[in-house]
Amino acid sequence: MKGKKSNKSQMTFSNCTLGLFNKATELSVLCNAKTALIVALPNNELYICGYPNYDAVIQQFLTGKDTIEETEKKKQEKIVETLRIEYETIGDKLKKLMEEEKNLQTINDEAEKSGSISSCWWNDPIDDMDLQSLEEFKISLEKLRLNLGSALDEKKLMSTLRS
Repeated sequence: MKGKKSNKSQMTFSNCTLGLFNKATELSVLCNAKTALIVALPNNELYICGYPNYDAVIQQFLTGKDTIEETEKKKQEKIVETLRIEYETIGDKLKKLMEEEKNLQTINDEAEKSGSISSCWWNDPIDDMDLQSLEEFKISLEKLRLNLGSALDEKKLMSTLRS
C-alpha cells in the first residue's frame, strides 16, 4: 500500500509543480515580468522554473544587475554595427562602380566623337603587313595582353584587400 500512496503523492506533486510553473510563465508573459520559481522538497531536491531564464532572474535578484537586457542589448548593438559596416562597404563599392561606369561612358563617347575607336593600332588590318611588321604587331599584342593581365590581377588583389 505504501508504494501506491507514494506513487500517488509523487504524481500529485508533479502535476501541481507543472501547474505552478505554467502559471508563473503565463504571468511573466502577460505582465512582461521576469520570474523565477524554486520548489524545494524536504529531501533537498530542487525544482526551478524561470522566465525568460531562471538563472539570469536569480542573478538579477542577487546582484541588482539586469544581465538579460544587457546581454541582449549588446548582441543587438553588435548586429547593428555589423550591418552598418556591410552597408557602408556595399555603398562604397557601388559608388566606385558607378564612377568607373561613368568614366568608361565618357571615354566611349569621346572615342565615338573623334572616330578613334577604329584608329586603335590593334584594329589595323594585317593583310598588307610584311613579316617584320607582323612580328612587331605580335610582340605589341603580347605586351598588351601582359599589361592587361597585370592590371586585372592588381584590381582583383585590391578588391580582395578591401573586402
